[in-house]
Amino acid sequence: MDLLQRALLTAISALTIFFAVVKLSLGYWKRRGILHEKPKFLWGNIKGVVGGKRHVHEALQSIYESYKGRAPFIGCYALIKPFIMVLDLELVRHILVSDAGYFTSRGLYHNVDSEPLSENLLQLDGHKWRTLHAKAVTVFTSSNMQKLLPRLLQVSSIFQSRIGAKKLQNLNVSQLVDSYNIEVIASLAYGLSGEQSEFREMSRTYWGNFSLWRAYLALEFPLMARLLQHKSYDQLATDYFYNLVQTQLHQQRRRDRQPLQNFLQLYSATDDALSDAQIAAQAFGFILAGLAPLNATLGFCLYELALHPELQQRAREEIQQALQQHKGQLTAECLKELKYTKQVLNETLRLHTPYPFLLRRATKEFELVKSIFVIARGNNIIIPTAAIHRDPEIYPDPLRFDPDRFEAAAVRTRPAMSFLPFGEGLRGCIAMQLAEQQLLVGLVALLQHHKYAPCAETQIPLQYDNGKLLLMPKTDIQLSVECVDS
Repeated sequence: MDLLQRALLTAISALTIFFAVVKLSLGYWKRRGILHEKPKFLWGNIKGVVGGKRHVHEALQSIYESYKGRAPFIGCYALIKPFIMVLDLELVRHILVSDAGYFTSRGLYHNVDSEPLSENLLQLDGHKWRTLHAKAVTVFTSSNMQKLLPRLLQVSSIFQSRIGAKKLQNLNVSQLVDSYNIEVIASLAYGLSGEQSEFREMSRTYWGNFSLWRAYLALEFPLMARLLQHKSYDQLATDYFYNLVQTQLHQQRRRDRQPLQNFLQLYSATDDALSDAQIAAQAFGFILAGLAPLNATLGFCLYELALHPELQQRAREEIQQALQQHKGQLTAECLKELKYTKQVLNETLRLHTPYPFLLRRATKEFELVKSIFVIARGNNIIIPTAAIHRDPEIYPDPLRFDPDRFEAAAVRTRPAMSFLPFGEGLRGCIAMQLAEQQLLVGLVALLQHHKYAPCAETQIPLQYDNGKLLLMPKTDIQLSVECVDS
């Protein structure tokens, strides 16, 4: 009986402590006197997200629409973790650009000791990130991007030839664009060439055991996660990518002078050279930060163009005209002339923003200009980029696909920080220029000789995968693809 009573008392005590901790956490913004969305017990303001009933971008957009204009920011909760949601674009500018030194952390989980590939620019914070970033800046220069363009064009040419010359066929467009982006990353980031079936398989399965719950717990309790040796990625895949870089670096160093063809060469040539493990982590960063959003962007782009054949034809005619003027050669100068095609990609990034939010953490207390509001040191910040991109006050009729929104004159009428697909400032995407180039070259390869239209298997309207943090299609995009004369 005594044992039963002790067990019962222990359980009651544990539940009491748990309840008190949750109530304390969910009272943070009320104690600070900050306007906030009233949280649900345990779920905070993302009820339905963890269970997959709605996408996180829907939860953020709902809060954004309810509070925009009432304050520069409000408090909200991801389960029991307090977040600041930024509503004012001027404050976004301060956080990302003018006062970025106060917000250099993202607060993402990493454990370099047990998971060396987490030592990448996306996940690192603090001194390690600053040191690595200073070296990486010398790698992602405009000059280097131009030097790598011939290799990118070579990969795209091979890819284009494989789309096929059948007059009419139904294709899984999601798989099609995935094969292109994997081949680009394999070539430019890892120095591989030819068909790489194992690389393709590992690139698709490295995050196979992803769980929103585990990701949240690692974010909320990083010290405990490290103590328990929590790993974000599949061990077999990370071992493969790590060992692949070691092999490639070894072979590269045995060769004499060679033309610049990949980022392994660039990272090896920095003034204060990175270790082989650090180079492996940066190569993995191309897959981690780039593969899924690049796939989603090209897939969504073809989907929208299939639904709007007049816009698709306008882009194709621009591509064909530019190529004709450059004797059929896709050069850097030719790419600069594809203004409307770039507008198509930008409108895709606006309407289907791959990263629906940006994360920052205040590393120092920040007092808002001409305001009584203060962002405390350690506060986690969320910038709802997808909600900003669908704000009707910035983009009228925001759910309509309209590339003309990105004509130069139209862009000048909008406020700064109203288009953030790659972030901005100190912790914006360091590979933005490469990503834009990769998307543009890929879209040229896809549109030059082929026309896309909906088929019986095309899901209309499109649905997002609620189990993903990024905006991804719920099911693979299927389209009818027809070979056309160039």
